[in-house]
Amino acid sequence: MKIARVIARLNIGGPAIQAVLLTRELADAGHITSLLAGNVPESEGNMEYLADEMGVSLVRIPRLSREVSLVSDLRAFWDIYRWLKRERPDILHTHTAKAGALGRLAAFASGTPCVHTYHGNVFEGYFSRKKSAAFLLIERLLARGTERIIAISPRQCHDLASRFKVAAPERISTVRLGFDLSRFLELARARLSEESGHHRLAVTWVGRLTAVKDPLMYPRIAALCANVNMIAAFLMVGDGELGAHVEAEKRRLNLGDHLRLIGWQRDMNSIYRQTDILLLTSKNEGTPVAAIEAMAAGCPVILPDAGGSADLMSGNPERHPGYSIFDNGILVTRRTPEIFADGLSWLASEPQRRARMGQAASIFAQQNFSKERLVNEIEKVYRSVLDHRNRRRMRTKGEIQ
Repeated sequence: MKIARVIARLNIGGPAIQAVLLTRELADAGHITSLLAGNVPESEGNMEYLADEMGVSLVRIPRLSREVSLVSDLRAFWDIYRWLKRERPDILHTHTAKAGALGRLAAFASGTPCVHTYHGNVFEGYFSRKKSAAFLLIERLLARGTERIIAISPRQCHDLASRFKVAAPERISTVRLGFDLSRFLELARARLSEESGHHRLAVTWVGRLTAVKDPLMYPRIAALCANVNMIAAFLMVGDGELGAHVEAEKRRLNLGDHLRLIGWQRDMNSIYRQTDILLLTSKNEGTPVAAIEAMAAGCPVILPDAGGSADLMSGNPERHPGYSIFDNGILVTRRTPEIFADGLSWLASEPQRRARMGQAASIFAQQNFSKERLVNEIEKVYRSVLDHRNRRRMRTKGEIQ
């Protein structure tokens, strides 16, 4: 197959990792692959180095960006359309909202079969109610011409089909994310070989410092847990427009060295090596990549019940007020600093349970989020789309004759 993939930008996060990984792995599987992308603005963490490391050459669409601009968007649409008409791929696979809109419109105009992956959604937590409703209407219209929609978790599939009614359930495939987890799994094995002790813990938060990730809640949780003896430090990995506000909140709460903001880090292996518990505070999620990586590295996680986060929990839940304890971590069902702090304090005080959770988390990540499984399932989606399109053409040809 000749496969084209388009993403708005390779900024730090799961969509960029998936776009580059699939381009590389499908090429290794014998397909002809291309990755179209816009430029990463200086205000965001840049992950284009990953494409360089994997030997993926980018087809630049300079006007493709996250911001809405009629002139730039029309030019980006035209560039994608011309590329599709010239190269004639068998499939166009779009990632993220802006690339999903412009890429699919270009695919419709050029007659290219298209697939779109929802890594999250912009229907809540990002914009005003009116804007969210407008975006939802646009996505419903785009879905009508999309051969297959991919959700990255069962919860997201349910939301797209039943809650937001973007498309009928039979037109949505659930394909979990997949990664090269080998270096993180090595960390988990190293944890098992270490002596288990009652050492003081490091708690880590990873993500963009932007409103939908709710980073301001993290220093408030840290302040509530300042007197928990088992916790030595809180770490924040990431950057964004709320960075100054997080620093101000840290000063207001007199957290000092108890909470450290260290910006984006390319070597996440070293971060997870010093992490005992990962805690995220997002208002909306697709499937948080940091949680998958941390679990693979043997860290239990504390996640809000947002988007596909619930699908990262394994085992039967043990219910507590505001949160549930699973085999591999804690799911917070009532998003308040106090509930997060309660769950974190409990986990910090249970070293043996915490160790078992870390082991269960690593096994869960390995079993459910391998790159081999991802590539196999994506190939099946592509072949199904092309088979369906060929059958439809044959029926049309027969009716004409």
